[in-house]
Amino acid sequence: MDRVAPDPPFWRIHMQQERKIIMKKKSVSLLLALTLVFSLFPAAAAAESGAVTPTPPEWIKAEEYLVIPDDAVYAPVNWTEVEALREDARQGELLPEEGKDWAEGSAGACYETGLVRLKYAENAGVETQEGRKAFYSAGRAFSAAESQWYSRWKEHDELYYRLDIEKYRAWLVFSYAYVNDWGKSLAPALEALNMSADDFFDGQYMYLVSEENRAKVIADIESYRAQKPNQDGGITLWIDGKQLRMDTAPEVRNERTMVPIRAVAEALGAKVEWMQETQQILMTRAGSSIIMTLDSTSAMVDEEVVEMDVAPYVSVARSRTLIPARYVAEFFGQKVEWDGEGRRVLITEDKSVAGKANLEAWALPMGAMLAKLNAGNPTWFGLYPRDASVAEKCQGTLTSGTWDIPDRDDLAYTVLAMTIYGHDSTFREMAEDVKLRTEKERKEISEASSAWPSYMWEYTEYVDEKWGDRGIMAWDLFRMSNLVQWGYTAGYVTYEEALALLEPAAMLLCESFSSWDEAYENYLDGYNWWTRNNVLNQDIWETQRGKIYLEMKADPAIGAIFDDTLFQTGVIGLPEE
Repeated sequence: MDRVAPDPPFWRIHMQQERKIIMKKKSVSLLLALTLVFSLFPAAAAAESGAVTPTPPEWIKAEEYLVIPDDAVYAPVNWTEVEALREDARQGELLPEEGKDWAEGSAGACYETGLVRLKYAENAGVETQEGRKAFYSAGRAFSAAESQWYSRWKEHDELYYRLDIEKYRAWLVFSYAYVNDWGKSLAPALEALNMSADDFFDGQYMYLVSEENRAKVIADIESYRAQKPNQDGGITLWIDGKQLRMDTAPEVRNERTMVPIRAVAEALGAKVEWMQETQQILMTRAGSSIIMTLDSTSAMVDEEVVEMDVAPYVSVARSRTLIPARYVAEFFGQKVEWDGEGRRVLITEDKSVAGKANLEAWALPMGAMLAKLNAGNPTWFGLYPRDASVAEKCQGTLTSGTWDIPDRDDLAYTVLAMTIYGHDSTFREMAEDVKLRTEKERKEISEASSAWPSYMWEYTEYVDEKWGDRGIMAWDLFRMSNLVQWGYTAGYVTYEEALALLEPAAMLLCESFSSWDEAYENYLDGYNWWTRNNVLNQDIWETQRGKIYLEMKADPAIGAIFDDTLFQTGVIGLPEE
């Protein structure tokens, strides 16, 4: 396979030049060095950029707490308000007067408001009339969060459905009388999240739902599921086990399933362009291009002519251009299967290209923390099941001011550069500089700028002494897993290319640590050092991210990915061509 990045010497030469600039500036002052270094490298992932680290309130299940990606509520000034509301709730505050209980602001602000309302219900007594009003108010807040999130992405994704779950949980607790079809309205969310009715009723406070209403919900869910399957005999399209929603139904021509252009292509992260003059469709993904021409069976795949047995055409019914699903998927390296009984086209990643490589097994635990913090699935390579909205969001994360990665070349550069140097290089330079500073210089620097609080002198010395040559490398290496997975889902790189990009980081991690506990401890120290968290006198496993890691390990659905035998097995790379 052609590598997606320049040869390693290029990276090293470029980064050495940057290091010379840094070292030259260091003679001025530590503060100036900090400023320069911080500007040279992308900071953390979206959830970490200049924002607080959100933590769940103690009155809800930590595993059910949601973090809204890139939400304004996590800005320090807004999070201060959240903490104030939480403290009022802890002190016994009740639901405000009518007219003051509506959630406003971002999706995250509405969600956090809903959580506070749950505590108001508890304060009032969950089975009292006032308590039930608070549950209803919480449901309205979750509904507002759901609406705000949808307005950002115009798609029903995993987070949308999880907010939907919380909305109906709160409303069911509130309800004295069952509202017809609530169960049917809830069913799509359960289906999307692969949840059963038992999973739904396992939520906090759900013991308050009467057995009668519980039975009605279950009956409605069963009714929905009985009526849903392909009553019209139509064909449905599924990617990674998730049905794609299309405004034009698939059609069959010459025994091929024809679908709207964007149904498959954009779900795989491809860009689609209509060329009016030539009547052609151009699809690009991961450095590959496909050109199809209306009413022609000849396709151009990476400048090679390929003959198809069916041509793209315009559907008369909806004026949509339809293309053959199988050809498009296979041209982009996907596995396509036909489920005759369910009349479904099933598209999944063809992972046979990885051979016996165990790189995905390394990628999952390395990327688990940010996957969890960003409402992703730590056990799913790519973090989220693929569709057009997810691809768009991953593209947005990569092109944000945090990373500024607009294409596959920049992705390759960033991953390899951060693997070789990254924030660990900055830490090592700072650790050496700290050793040279007198007490007077330390005091003057800390007083001059809040960018380097006084406790950072001791904390830098502590981390340096603790980890030695390993520095804070896991902080860099783990985030590289998320970058390559975002890049894969965004359509920047193929599955094979994503694994190839991650291989150097996995090898360095394997050489430097002996267990996931040890690697994550290094990651936590790196995160806290980089974000300037004062955890000197705190057990690292009692920090918010430390607790999240331990919870993931204890979760039967996630814990298996943290397999320490990988460190004994070593990294098995991609097969040689």
